[in-house]
Amino acid sequence: MTAPFNRHVGNPCGPDFAHRQQGFTLIEILVVVVILGVLASIALPSFLSQAARSKQARALVYIGLVNRAQQAFFVENDRFATSTAELGFAASHAPPDYAYTITSQTGGIKVTQTQAIPTNPALRGYAGLVFSTVDPSGAARLGTVICQGDTATTPSPTPVAVAGQVQISNCNTL
Repeated sequence: MTAPFNRHVGNPCGPDFAHRQQGFTLIEILVVVVILGVLASIALPSFLSQAARSKQARALVYIGLVNRAQQAFFVENDRFATSTAELGFAASHAPPDYAYTITSQTGGIKVTQTQAIPTNPALRGYAGLVFSTVDPSGAARLGTVICQGDTATTPSPTPVAVAGQVQISNCNTL
Protein backbone atom coordinates (compact mmCIF):
# COMPACT_ATOMS: atom_id res chain seq x y z
CA MET A 1 0.00 0.00 0.00
CA THR A 2 1.39 3.28 -0.99
CA ALA A 3 1.22 6.33 1.08
CA PRO A 4 -0.94 9.09 -0.33
CA PHE A 5 0.99 11.89 -1.98
CA ASN A 6 0.76 14.92 0.21
CA ARG A 7 2.43 18.16 -0.57
CA HIS A 8 3.21 20.36 2.29
CA VAL A 9 1.39 23.58 1.80
CA GLY A 10 2.39 26.22 4.26
CA ASN A 11 -0.14 27.77 6.49
CA PRO A 12 -1.15 31.08 4.88
CA CYS A 13 -1.61 32.50 8.34
CA GLY A 14 1.69 31.18 9.68
CA PRO A 15 4.75 33.27 10.44
CA ASP A 16 6.88 32.05 7.49
CA PHE A 17 4.21 33.01 4.92
CA ALA A 18 4.83 36.73 5.39
CA HIS A 19 8.51 36.27 4.53
CA ARG A 20 7.71 34.46 1.26
CA GLN A 21 5.03 36.96 0.20
CA GLN A 22 6.87 39.92 -1.28
CA GLY A 23 5.72 42.85 -3.44
CA PHE A 24 7.54 44.57 -6.26
CA THR A 25 10.72 46.37 -5.46
CA LEU A 26 11.15 50.04 -6.26
CA ILE A 27 13.63 49.15 -9.04
CA GLU A 28 11.13 46.83 -10.73
CA ILE A 29 8.43 49.48 -10.64
CA LEU A 30 10.81 52.10 -12.05
CA VAL A 31 11.83 49.77 -14.90
CA VAL A 32 8.17 49.23 -15.82
CA VAL A 33 7.46 52.97 -15.69
CA VAL A 34 10.48 53.71 -17.92
CA ILE A 35 9.40 51.06 -20.46
CA LEU A 36 5.87 52.48 -20.55
CA GLY A 37 7.29 55.99 -21.00
CA VAL A 38 9.42 54.88 -23.96
CA LEU A 39 6.44 53.13 -25.58
CA ALA A 40 4.24 56.20 -25.06
CA SER A 41 6.88 58.51 -26.55
CA ILE A 42 6.99 56.31 -29.64
CA ALA A 43 3.21 55.97 -30.02
CA LEU A 44 2.11 59.53 -29.23
CA PRO A 45 3.60 61.29 -32.31
CA SER A 46 2.11 58.62 -34.56
CA PHE A 47 -1.29 59.09 -32.95
CA LEU A 48 -1.10 62.89 -33.29
CA SER A 49 -0.11 62.69 -36.96
CA GLN A 50 -3.06 60.37 -37.62
CA ALA A 51 -5.38 62.87 -35.93
CA ALA A 52 -3.98 65.68 -38.10
CA ARG A 53 -4.42 63.58 -41.25
CA SER A 54 -8.03 62.90 -40.30
CA LYS A 55 -8.76 66.62 -39.88
CA GLN A 56 -7.04 67.41 -43.19
CA ALA A 57 -9.02 64.68 -44.97
CA ARG A 58 -12.29 66.15 -43.69
CA ALA A 59 -11.31 69.61 -44.98
CA LEU A 60 -10.30 68.11 -48.32
CA VAL A 61 -13.64 66.32 -48.68
CA TYR A 62 -15.45 69.57 -47.83
CA ILE A 63 -13.49 71.51 -50.46
CA GLY A 64 -14.37 68.82 -53.04
CA LEU A 65 -18.03 69.02 -52.02
CA VAL A 66 -18.06 72.81 -52.42
CA ASN A 67 -16.34 72.49 -55.83
CA ARG A 68 -19.02 70.09 -57.06
CA ALA A 69 -21.78 72.32 -55.69
CA GLN A 70 -20.21 75.31 -57.48
CA GLN A 71 -20.22 73.39 -60.76
CA ALA A 72 -23.92 72.58 -60.36
CA PHE A 73 -24.69 76.17 -59.35
CA PHE A 74 -22.84 77.50 -62.41
CA VAL A 75 -24.78 75.21 -64.77
CA GLU A 76 -28.07 76.50 -63.39
CA ASN A 77 -27.20 80.20 -62.92
CA ASP A 78 -24.34 80.95 -65.33
CA ARG A 79 -22.33 82.33 -62.40
CA PHE A 80 -20.61 81.04 -59.28
CA ALA A 81 -22.05 81.32 -55.79
CA THR A 82 -20.44 83.82 -53.44
CA SER A 83 -21.12 81.94 -50.20
CA THR A 84 -21.80 78.46 -48.89
CA ALA A 85 -25.24 79.69 -47.80
CA GLU A 86 -26.02 80.49 -51.44
CA LEU A 87 -24.97 76.94 -52.30
CA GLY A 88 -27.32 75.62 -49.64
CA PHE A 89 -24.67 74.59 -47.09
CA ALA A 90 -25.17 75.38 -43.43
CA ALA A 91 -22.05 76.91 -41.89
CA SER A 92 -22.39 74.54 -38.93
CA HIS A 93 -21.73 71.56 -41.23
CA ALA A 94 -18.25 72.74 -42.21
CA PRO A 95 -15.54 70.68 -40.54
CA PRO A 96 -13.92 72.45 -37.58
CA ASP A 97 -10.20 73.34 -37.37
CA TYR A 98 -10.47 75.37 -40.58
CA ALA A 99 -11.95 78.70 -41.64
CA TYR A 100 -13.52 78.66 -45.10
CA THR A 101 -13.72 81.51 -47.58
CA ILE A 102 -15.21 81.71 -51.07
CA THR A 103 -14.09 84.30 -53.59
CA SER A 104 -15.28 84.64 -57.15
CA GLN A 105 -13.81 86.66 -59.97
CA THR A 106 -14.89 87.48 -63.45
CA GLY A 107 -12.89 88.77 -66.33
CA GLY A 108 -11.11 86.70 -68.92
CA ILE A 109 -11.85 83.58 -66.88
CA LYS A 110 -14.82 82.98 -64.62
CA VAL A 111 -13.29 81.49 -61.46
CA THR A 112 -14.32 80.74 -57.91
CA GLN A 113 -11.92 79.78 -55.19
CA THR A 114 -12.71 78.12 -51.87
CA GLN A 115 -9.96 78.22 -49.28
CA ALA A 116 -9.67 76.05 -46.18
CA ILE A 117 -7.46 78.07 -43.86
CA PRO A 118 -6.14 76.01 -40.92
CA THR A 119 -6.70 77.35 -37.41
CA ASN A 120 -4.10 74.90 -36.07
CA PRO A 121 -0.53 75.50 -37.34
CA ALA A 122 0.08 71.74 -37.53
CA LEU A 123 -2.45 71.38 -40.38
CA ARG A 124 -2.11 72.00 -44.11
CA GLY A 125 -4.27 74.50 -45.94
CA TYR A 126 -6.23 73.77 -49.13
CA ALA A 127 -7.70 75.76 -51.99
CA GLY A 128 -10.29 74.51 -54.46
CA LEU A 129 -10.81 76.22 -57.81
CA VAL A 130 -13.68 75.88 -60.24
CA PHE A 131 -13.32 77.69 -63.55
CA SER A 132 -15.21 78.08 -66.78
CA THR A 133 -13.61 78.07 -70.23
CA VAL A 134 -15.03 78.07 -73.72
CA ASP A 135 -13.98 75.32 -76.10
CA PRO A 136 -13.36 75.96 -79.85
CA SER A 137 -16.98 75.12 -80.68
CA GLY A 138 -18.20 77.84 -78.28
CA ALA A 139 -19.47 75.50 -75.55
CA ALA A 140 -18.68 76.30 -71.94
CA ARG A 141 -16.48 73.80 -70.07
CA LEU A 142 -16.07 73.60 -66.34
CA GLY A 143 -12.83 72.52 -64.72
CA THR A 144 -11.87 71.98 -61.11
CA VAL A 145 -8.66 71.57 -59.15
CA ILE A 146 -7.66 71.29 -55.50
CA CYS A 147 -4.32 72.70 -54.34
CA GLN A 148 -2.52 71.73 -51.15
CA GLY A 149 -0.38 74.07 -49.08
CA ASP A 150 2.42 73.30 -46.69
CA THR A 151 1.86 73.01 -42.96
CA ALA A 152 0.14 76.12 -41.58
CA THR A 153 -0.15 77.73 -45.04
CA THR A 154 -2.99 78.03 -47.50
CA PRO A 155 -2.17 78.11 -51.22
CA SER A 156 -3.19 81.04 -53.38
CA PRO A 157 -3.40 79.55 -56.86
CA THR A 158 -3.52 81.89 -59.83
CA PRO A 159 -5.46 80.80 -62.94
CA VAL A 160 -4.21 82.18 -66.25
CA ALA A 161 -5.85 81.79 -69.66
CA VAL A 162 -3.40 80.60 -72.33
CA ALA A 163 -4.76 79.90 -75.83
CA GLY A 164 -8.26 79.15 -74.53
CA GLN A 165 -6.94 76.83 -71.78
CA VAL A 166 -6.53 77.53 -68.09
CA GLN A 167 -3.15 77.06 -66.47
CA ILE A 168 -2.84 77.35 -62.72
CA SER A 169 0.33 78.61 -61.08
CA ASN A 170 1.21 78.55 -57.38
CA CYS A 171 -0.57 75.23 -56.95
CA ASN A 172 0.65 71.94 -55.54
CA THR A 173 -2.12 69.88 -57.19
CA LEU A 174 -3.49 66.84 -55.44
